Amino acid sequence: MNLDLSILLDNTNKVYPFHGEIVNYDLNDSIDGFKIFGPIKYKGEIFKLEGSHMINMDIWYTYESKCDRCLKPITKEIKTSLSAKLEDYSESYKENEKEEYEDTIYHNKGFLKLDDYVLMEVASSLPMKSLCSEDCKGLCPQCGIDLNKESCNCMDHLVDPRLEKLKDFVIED
Repeated sequence: MNLDLSILLDNTNKVYPFHGEIVNYDLNDSIDGFKIFGPIKYKGEIFKLEGSHMINMDIWYTYESKCDRCLKPITKEIKTSLSAKLEDYSESYKENEKEEYEDTIYHNKGFLKLDDYVLMEVASSLPMKSLCSEDCKGLCPQCGIDLNKESCNCMDHLVDPRLEKLKDFVIED
């Protein structure tokens, strides 16, 4: 989605609300282990703050993955947000002495291509570890049984060889 910011930049409007969704995207090819499905929805506003234009946006999407402990398929909905300073791409390179704001979104002479920034936020908000539940026990490393459904005796006899000497360690009172 391209936003025309000319009304806002001419100071005729103080707040510029917007919303939309991205339906056609090819993010799934670049994110291993995750499949994003359905539209990516967003809603936000652009406003002026202390002489600069700022953007605040909420983003919603649904992803499918496998639990990192038990490999069960999971589907989760995520809500993330993006807040940044807006700057004109051509103006930012003319003034090298400007302080850099931590998060900056660039527009080109009043036209903002929002989809790229939304997709970058989606990619960076995916979890590093996906779990079906916080108390997931995972799979037994020896026999592969799902420890959420059944128990096994493998773990009782398994001792890490690096820690085997600790069995002989006795604490005296």
